[in-house]
Amino acid sequence: MGKSYKKVLIVRTGAIGDVVHTTNLVHSLKEAYPDIKIHYMTNGSLNFIFASDSSVEKIIPIDPKFKLFSNDFKTLVKELKEEKYDIAINLQPSFKIKLLLFLSGISKQLIYRKNFKIHAVTNFWQTGLKAFPLMKEQNAIKLILSEDTIQKSKEKLKDFKRPLIVFNAGGMFSKRQGRTYPKDKWIELGNKLHGKYNGTIVLTGEKGDKGFLAPLNAINNSVNYIGELSLEDSCGIISQCDLMISGDSGPLHIACALNVNSIGLYGSMPVNRTGCYSSGINIKSNKNCVPCNRRKCKYLKGTTEIYAPCMKEIETDEIIKAAKRFLG
Repeated sequence: MGKSYKKVLIVRTGAIGDVVHTTNLVHSLKEAYPDIKIHYMTNGSLNFIFASDSSVEKIIPIDPKFKLFSNDFKTLVKELKEEKYDIAINLQPSFKIKLLLFLSGISKQLIYRKNFKIHAVTNFWQTGLKAFPLMKEQNAIKLILSEDTIQKSKEKLKDFKRPLIVFNAGGMFSKRQGRTYPKDKWIELGNKLHGKYNGTIVLTGEKGDKGFLAPLNAINNSVNYIGELSLEDSCGIISQCDLMISGDSGPLHIACALNVNSIGLYGSMPVNRTGCYSSGINIKSNKNCVPCNRRKCKYLKGTTEIYAPCMKEIETDEIIKAAKRFLG
């Protein structure tokens, strides 16, 4: 198998971290079968992940909230039919995606099944292995940015004192609790790192976090880009920094894929499943309920507290100790 397939469609929509985790599969597949044509279907906002990647011949944008049998749906079915794919690696096995691929005439589908015993990167890679046995799992995930994005980021950061340390403190309003570190601890951590290394703390995050995280401006020698940059430009900023510190999030996995030194802070989420892949340091809470992998923390129910106990108990000194391994 594998050699008979000339053209493959890979599908993954949803969170950016999940799409970044599939890059190992893409590069392993192209390395083992260099003549194969790889097309990738994902959220339109995530097209840039593969736009500068020579392993992917074509990117097909899709609205993850598409409605079955709408005009857009019918147009997409027609487009996929015309491509005449030999096989699809369906890493987003919802009913809608399965039906979309079936109606598009792709008779052979490899269906992803989540396995919490292994890392997500390996889980995605093993899905493709069923039809492409010559693939060898690579020891890294890799995100390739455009030269324009990199140069813009270099220009933006050129006057700031190194080391440049990124804080991704956002995600407070995500569907999952137990992944965000408290604001007061970010401030404490930032001032300790500045006192120790005399560098710059770079704050990144989504527009929705901007007001909530405004107190982080109190960090000495910090620069605040929260809500100011596109996702692609945020990736560019991260690529030029010396260290990323974040809870389990898309930006953390972006940093890993850009080969940036990374420290992941883990509470509810299982490190063995979504920890920094192959590089970086994962710091996890020692509470006996960790990892619960729950969307809602049982200890926050009926309270006004917004931070899960597992994340609150991670001490800044533990993070400083981890940072020393990267910054000296």
